Amino acid sequence: MGRSGSTLLERTLGTLPGWHNAGELNAVFSRVARQDQRCGCGTPFSSCDFWQAVGQQAFGGWSEVTAEMSRLQPRVVRQRYVPRLVSGVMSDDARRELGVYLECHDRLYRAIADVAGAEVVVDASKSTAQLFALRRIASLDLRVLNLVRDSRGVANSWNKPGLVKPQSRDGESMGTYSPQRLAVLWSALQAESAMLCAAAPYATRMRYEDLVSDPRPTLERALEEVGLPAAPGSLAHVGDHSVELPASHGVAGSRTRFTTGHVELRLDDAWRSSLPSASRRVVTAVTWPQLVSYGYAGRHAADERTGTTAWR
Repeated sequence: MGRSGSTLLERTLGTLPGWHNAGELNAVFSRVARQDQRCGCGTPFSSCDFWQAVGQQAFGGWSEVTAEMSRLQPRVVRQRYVPRLVSGVMSDDARRELGVYLECHDRLYRAIADVAGAEVVVDASKSTAQLFALRRIASLDLRVLNLVRDSRGVANSWNKPGLVKPQSRDGESMGTYSPQRLAVLWSALQAESAMLCAAAPYATRMRYEDLVSDPRPTLERALEEVGLPAAPGSLAHVGDHSVELPASHGVAGSRTRFTTGHVELRLDDAWRSSLPSASRRVVTAVTWPQLVSYGYAGRHAADERTGTTAWR
């Protein structure tokens, strides 16, 4: 779910030797290329040498494929289509469109890895429908990391109006969700993520609160569990409560996309005071089973404080 620290995690992983963080690739056609949003390096997408090299190698340029994928994406990987992506029961037309969509993404991942000289591409997309679809690419070795943040902290973050998308070039505002709607979405997406993790050969779950409070051991455990253990010294950029982040070519995501250098990590439980009590009760009630399962609530709950970076 958005506002869960995925940009921080993605960029931290992308700093590992042989890894490259690409941002939220499910947005590259629908928003980033069409709106010429800024890359993490700070330049517009159309002027970024990295992404232009990727587009040229994968598709011979971005213009035609962007139009085609923007048309196909809502017809193929919307949330309502998860049941058919799971079951494989779909019309011949839907199967044909899905095939075109997946072939394009296969070429995209290969081009990113090749241009970056990377063995692992980190995609921070927050779409379970997209991931259910990508599982159908036989040549793609998918490893799933489900990053979860306390639902009440996420609800509080999504309830803040007036935030501007940092990658936007025209001051476009970020969307908001009511706490009630957010709770339903959070719960549904976690249920779908559990299905994905159960079906994937390599998958794990990470709490954002653990990432912020104890980053290196948390990352080491997650990497081990997805079958890509950290080599000695590969996490040297991760401190006890900080991380060193170089500039990257990740697209979309939070405004930490553009933060470089030394990033202090700190716990933030602002939802305890700023999320209205009525909203807090609703979010807690709707998401209670998963809050208990993930250690956020119940008799054996771990520390419930919510983590975030110092840049909010």
